[in-house]
Amino acid sequence: MKPSIFHITRVTLETVTPLSIATGKANGVFDSSLVLDANGLPTIPGSSLTGVLRHLYQDEHGKADSNELFGYQDHKNSEQSHSSRLQVSWGYIQDSKGNAIQGLCLGKQRDAIEKDEILKVALSLAGAPTSRDRVRLNHKGVSADQGKFDRAVLPAGYRFTVELSLWSATQNDAQWERVLALLHHPLFRLGGSTRAGLGRLKIIEVQKLMADLTQEKGRNTFNKMQRDINSRVGFNLRKLSENDNNKIVVTATLILTPNSYWRIGQGEKPTLSDSNGKTADLLPKLEQRIKWKNNNQPEPAAEYLLIPGSSVKGALSHRIAFHANRFNGLWADDYLEPDETGKQKDFDKSEHCDVIQQLFGFASDEQRKGEHKGQAGCVFIDDAYQTFTRTDLQIIMHNSIDRFSGSVRDHMLFSEEMVWGKDVKLCLTIKKDQNITSIAKKSLQYALNDLCQGRLALGAGVSKGHGFFDGEVIWSDGGKWIQGAAE
Repeated sequence: MKPSIFHITRVTLETVTPLSIATGKANGVFDSSLVLDANGLPTIPGSSLTGVLRHLYQDEHGKADSNELFGYQDHKNSEQSHSSRLQVSWGYIQDSKGNAIQGLCLGKQRDAIEKDEILKVALSLAGAPTSRDRVRLNHKGVSADQGKFDRAVLPAGYRFTVELSLWSATQNDAQWERVLALLHHPLFRLGGSTRAGLGRLKIIEVQKLMADLTQEKGRNTFNKMQRDINSRVGFNLRKLSENDNNKIVVTATLILTPNSYWRIGQGEKPTLSDSNGKTADLLPKLEQRIKWKNNNQPEPAAEYLLIPGSSVKGALSHRIAFHANRFNGLWADDYLEPDETGKQKDFDKSEHCDVIQQLFGFASDEQRKGEHKGQAGCVFIDDAYQTFTRTDLQIIMHNSIDRFSGSVRDHMLFSEEMVWGKDVKLCLTIKKDQNITSIAKKSLQYALNDLCQGRLALGAGVSKGHGFFDGEVIWSDGGKWIQGAAE
């Protein structure tokens, strides 16, 4: 039966956390640069979106069904290969009025982009992108060799329009409905560092059109459809069916109240200055994000205190490794004994701790022994934001005293801009994987308890008593999964 029914859906997606879809190449300043369209605006490649959808679809419905929908290539018998039934467009960034920017914009169109309230900020990212500094710490708490890098990101709050279409022989195509449902999937994230806070999206609007070309009405609908992705001629609003997330993931929400000061990240934008007009030397990380009103009008981009998911992930992973080794009866002497040459071994939690590999995955390495050369993590930690005012920040002075004379050492006076009294709300999404052992769950639970009971600090100034919190963990299933209870 020949496919004569055309399904098409236009979806508006909003970045809940920053998006980092990189070109794969450095730009001379940053280790990664964002994919941009012909206008120099951030965009979502269709291949990135298709790849994520295919991976989720195969996990949910099997490889055979996935190959039938997305196509496949048989290298041994090319006649058995076939193309994808599903067509996915690139993601077109929207302006402040909700219109997608298409094609190369020149003249008045270019002027409109440069004057648009949110696009002018996105346009500036081509030359001076928002970036995230990343560093991998070893078991001694210092930067690991070749563990320093950065990522260019698109701030949270930007919206994109994407188009999905499919030819079918039936009006109610099961594969079409399944792939659309994946847009609501709790693990639907795009770009890099999705397990360290980036790439989470949400659906704002879905417009659908179906045209049955065997019927005159369907042919008329199909002929009236316009190429302009902003056009709504023939389209109707649609509400997508949501997944039963409880079967796929469990979420943990942490509400943390600081015991004293805290500062996470190294910022570049001072807010306060002392009586002499000097700003602090060390600053909290601030980042712009866009918020939309109920009438779909954006508010002016504002600065927020940023709590990167990568910072939380790093602290948790080290504490989880400690608890996992403790439960397994493994201690420092078991790893750090000198080798045959007398050189002391280093402990790498991602290599030597099975629990860390189960929860956070490990990088691909062809030299790695075993069946799996690399594995994605099961724990997703979202970036968090917090509003603030000038009264929420305070400048603290630091100096170093000469132990002989008791005076201040030269060039050892510096100041730090710290956050006081602002709560932090964190969200962890954990994929339910049968390979996660009871010890891994117990280690994660103990690490979260440490964070909520003031035994594990976040951010800078830990040795000075900063970054400790009290709080609670709220599990979406009431704690059944983490405690290993039957569901």
